[in-house]
Amino acid sequence: MPSDVSFQLHIAISRSSTGEPVAFKVDGERFEGGSKTLKFATNAKYKIMLSSKPPAEFHHMHLAGCDLQLHTDDPKSGQYSTEWNTTGIDVCKKGARNNIGLILQGPGGILKRQLQSKFYEKDDSHADWGHKLECIQWVCAVDGTGNISVVEELIK
Repeated sequence: MPSDVSFQLHIAISRSSTGEPVAFKVDGERFEGGSKTLKFATNAKYKIMLSSKPPAEFHHMHLAGCDLQLHTDDPKSGQYSTEWNTTGIDVCKKGARNNIGLILQGPGGILKRQLQSKFYEKDDSHADWGHKLECIQWVCAVDGTGNISVVEELIK
């Protein structure tokens, strides 16, 4: 990707077993990671769909300590999918949040971002309460050294 390029990245996350989008809650400014918290169950699998416009090429995703292979039918489409297993991630204590690291890497650069999250026991219905996530939408800018930064974020 040439320098001074921008693109939009949409991230959709759903439970692999049901196809249900993950929930999120509005926390206001109580936590330093942001005003909205994504809700996940531990010991569960999630499908992650990425879509970039104009198409950006990515090869790997690293999420919460897990290396995830991105799959695509056409690298030039800017559309990718992967599966994330939350086995081994600790349940969050009441009133606590976990800022999990997300790294996307491709020939055009590296994007590093934190996602404010809360993890519940697999069978805890609290993980499903709240607004259903349509997508995380990031407007991204690429500098001349290949660093990709998020200049605007919308969680809807």
